[in-house]
Amino acid sequence: MRSGLALALALVVVWPSVGAARDLSAVYPSEAAFTAAVSPLRQAVERNPRDVEAHYRLGFAYFTVWRQFEVGLISYGRDYHRVAETEFRAALAASPGHLASLLALYNLLRLRGDWSAAEGILSEISRLALPRGEVPAVR
Repeated sequence: MRSGLALALALVVVWPSVGAARDLSAVYPSEAAFTAAVSPLRQAVERNPRDVEAHYRLGFAYFTVWRQFEVGLISYGRDYHRVAETEFRAALAASPGHLASLLALYNLLRLRGDWSAAEGILSEISRLALPRGEVPAVR
């Protein structure tokens, strides 16, 4: 049930917060096109390594492309989950408790099959997302 709660929160919190200057969930026909699309985000994190939103959005872009590779939409992106994880963790280092980064990192770890690491961040997600004192029912 707890993983269902986190997944539901991810759909509510992470996905709507992506709408920035570019559509980070677009399918780019080539790796060069993707690299060009995320170049402004890469430059933003290079200028300011503590830019939480730039790290999160860059991680989300890499996460999305990795998933597109996993389902066969594109031929590049095999190891992009590593870049995505690095960016989500950089966002969390700059702003511990950044809920969107926690949710995205949880989803990445779960989809990658790293269940123990994913489970490890559920308590932090629950603490941030649920009203104080409310404990979800476990069935």
